[in-house]
Amino acid sequence: MGGVGKTQICLKFIEKLVSNHCHFWRIFWIDSMNAETLTNGFSSIADDFEAKSKGIEKSPEGVLRWLTATQ
Repeated sequence: MGGVGKTQICLKFIEKLVSNHCHFWRIFWIDSMNAETLTNGFSSIADDFEAKSKGIEKSPEGVLRWLTATQ
């Protein structure tokens, strides 16, 4: 899906949220081309310093639990 404006859509989304005083502590990009790249993306999130310090398990489920519990 190269060249269809995915990055521009994401940047516009973030711009609108920031202008409404919503802030993010991290933004993670995950390649969802297939199951393997999706799993690798979650695995790389598990390598984030804060995630490691919380001791999350290095699985998609562990990362999703951590992300949904993070305020």
